[in-house]
Amino acid sequence: AGIVLDADTKPRGRYTRVRTLCLNQFPNLPLDLPPDGLVVENAEKKRFGVWVMPDNASDGSIETFLRWLIPDQHESTWRHAEESVRAARALGCPCRDGHVEKAYLYTWLAWQNPPGQSPGIAVAKKILDATNPRAASFVAWFSGLYQLPPKSTLFN
Repeated sequence: AGIVLDADTKPRGRYTRVRTLCLNQFPNLPLDLPPDGLVVENAEKKRFGVWVMPDNASDGSIETFLRWLIPDQHESTWRHAEESVRAARALGCPCRDGHVEKAYLYTWLAWQNPPGQSPGIAVAKKILDATNPRAASFVAWFSGLYQLPPKSTLFN
């Protein structure tokens, strides 16, 4: 089993909470989350993994991670999506500070063909580029946790 959660503003605190809750079943959990994610096995051969988005160390969320998957040729429309969200907020849009990155991503996705794809579909349809080097650590962690072949087509 694997857990992927947003760091928000406390990546270490998020892992510490998961560790505390899972120590009974997985007593070999390290005190600190490894930079390349956590995968452990207990005495019953059950595997357990933890990844704290975006990269196990930085503040942020899955939307922060997905932003890294915007293809270079779409960088100008990404910047325009950010500007559009900022302008909407200046006009009174009730988007909370903690949801701004989500608003950026979904605004950008609304401009793709077809518009409004979910992030998962956008990865599958290669609208978002999961082969971006910034995704390599997460892909390696996921593949290792679920024991997928090294060149799995899951993200390619």
